[in-house]
Amino acid sequence: MVRKPGENSARRQFLRQAALGSALLCTWNMATAARLRALRVGRYQQNVRLVFDLDRHLTAAPVIRSVGEVLHIELPGIEHGLSRPVVPALGPLQGGAEMNESAAGLVLRLPLRESVRWRSFSLGPGGGASHRLVLDLMPLATTAVESPRLQPVAGAGRPIVVCLDPGHGGHDPGAIGAKGTREKDVVLDVGLSLAQLIHRTPGMRLVMSRNTDRYVPLMDRMHLGLEQRADLFVSIHADAFPERTVCGSTVWALSETGASNAAARWLAKTQNAADPLLGDVQSGIHDPMLNEVLINMTQTAAMNSAAAAADVMIRGLAGVEDLHNAAVQHANFVVLRAPDVPSVLVETAFISNPEEEQRLRDPDFRQVLARTMHDAVVAHFVKAPPADSAWSATRHVLSKGENLAGVAHRYGLSVEALRLANNLPRGEGQPGEHLRVPIMGV
Repeated sequence: MVRKPGENSARRQFLRQAALGSALLCTWNMATAARLRALRVGRYQQNVRLVFDLDRHLTAAPVIRSVGEVLHIELPGIEHGLSRPVVPALGPLQGGAEMNESAAGLVLRLPLRESVRWRSFSLGPGGGASHRLVLDLMPLATTAVESPRLQPVAGAGRPIVVCLDPGHGGHDPGAIGAKGTREKDVVLDVGLSLAQLIHRTPGMRLVMSRNTDRYVPLMDRMHLGLEQRADLFVSIHADAFPERTVCGSTVWALSETGASNAAARWLAKTQNAADPLLGDVQSGIHDPMLNEVLINMTQTAAMNSAAAAADVMIRGLAGVEDLHNAAVQHANFVVLRAPDVPSVLVETAFISNPEEEQRLRDPDFRQVLARTMHDAVVAHFVKAPPADSAWSATRHVLSKGENLAGVAHRYGLSVEALRLANNLPRGEGQPGEHLRVPIMGV
């Protein structure tokens, strides 16, 4: 990825700030902290509700994110007033919890059985209750009834839309390796190979920002995902760095700063138009605050979904390539800013590294990258198929004598996609093990 003059120093500053981020948390004054009195967990309608009982009102919004199969809940300014919290196995919750205090407040980690979206709000004292923080967890998709021998049936919903964005193109070559390898050519080839695999996947529809050597402005790439209502936007790049020994893959998702700015611009542009996101709001009074809340909820859901997809992607790439960063990274890339489109940017390798440039010049390695990214895309939608799509998911119980290859073939995915969707280590599964598998629409 080629950056404008000055962007490299800005990027270095950003990385330095990220490295020092944990130190900034120490500025919180714990003397003003609220105390957690109780944590209650139960059903609310079709969701699971967590209620945090506090002795005073919250002074900062909670920070909630999904990291792999764990939901992280950070409560700034909250002190631990409980013994070990009791969290039952309920809905998407696997059961159990880990609670720790940090310099900023309280951190709660909840293991999940499936991907979720969430909403949170605060309540003041009333009806004999104290101050409360309420967190509702909502499954991203409905899971079919578990069955060890469920025959997949094509769904009647819409296809899952995947938007691929090979970076650069036309007059913009992107990064250039020592042997003259151009980023725009490498990522287009990977993108076209990945496109063929997605095109052959039942129940998926492909959109591409470019399929030839042409330049597409960054905002046009972002708007393509919006216009096509993509369920996942994947931007493909091959990074460069002045230090030639730097190597490995990196997966990026949007930073919260970028999300906030993009949401505000999007709201300003669409507030007077008939928008599908806001079309279900029936009100005779224009309420900008209500619109902002709805967009923030949608942005949060998109960022959560993007983080989940990025996590699967980086776990897949770890099997075929060294990782420059083993965790998902966050930054304010323009192409990731679409408010309601889960978007990730994949830096496949460092074209500035001589060994990685040589691999990127190899068509077989580019095919491996495409297959790996396809496995990750499939696994992501096995874990969390869009509720209105032709895909759904069920549980397959591994019987004695079955192997993963047979199960994967039966449900139309690769063994690696099956592993990624179920966080399976190498080797065969155990009889009686429950595997999440797709029911792919046509």
